Amino acid sequence: MKIVELAGLRFGEGLPKVCVPLVADGADLYQEAQQVRDLPADLFEWRIDRFSGDVGQGLARLQPVLDRPLLCTLRTRREGGAADLDPDAYARQVEALLEFPGFQLVDIEWSCGPQRAGRLLEKARSRGIGTVLSRHEILRTPSEQEMVTVLEEMRAWGCDLPKLAVTPHTPADVLALLSATLQASANGPVITMAMGPLGKLTRVSGELFGSCLTFGAGLGASAPGQLPAEGLRSILRELSPRT
Repeated sequence: MKIVELAGLRFGEGLPKVCVPLVADGADLYQEAQQVRDLPADLFEWRIDRFSGDVGQGLARLQPVLDRPLLCTLRTRREGGAADLDPDAYARQVEALLEFPGFQLVDIEWSCGPQRAGRLLEKARSRGIGTVLSRHEILRTPSEQEMVTVLEEMRAWGCDLPKLAVTPHTPADVLALLSATLQASANGPVITMAMGPLGKLTRVSGELFGSCLTFGAGLGASAPGQLPAEGLRSILRELSPRT
């Protein structure tokens, strides 16, 4: 598999990277950061849509606390998050976010539209920030072929890591997501997961099927079905085909 190196991490090599989300608001965010910093995480994700304070000040306060790369994510309601933003407002806020120092990767929602996403990808690249281009299906699991096509289309727009999260309703949906992951990862690292209890298997089988990153809950989960970060790496090692 092709390796993508971002912020000192080699995605697509060895075990899937473990990302722990920060989901608290206000002063609780910094307490959360202090409490999760010692978890076995490769990187952290700050869910900015859960935060009501000043983003620049938030980054300045988080930077000295966290000693690993930070992924910044503004998740809209249409993608399962808390930010009630139309595509134009979303693009403006992410563009403003990219002006701040203190983070190494950014999540960009594909649903804001290819042209807006393209501009945000270009700005992130110009600032040396790694990019995750994401799509979240909060109601369904698309067909296997549609999922492969979406991942490849996002990759073709020049992101570092395409991400697809789906909502399964049957075991067949989970199998379709795993098969699509296996196919798409032949062309480079991808991030995929099936959300909710039915999809937990997809969060620990990435090394076998090709998903290069998994999210593990710290003090709180950022999406349904996330397993606790404590112990997650041990599960990944146990399931690794290399052991």
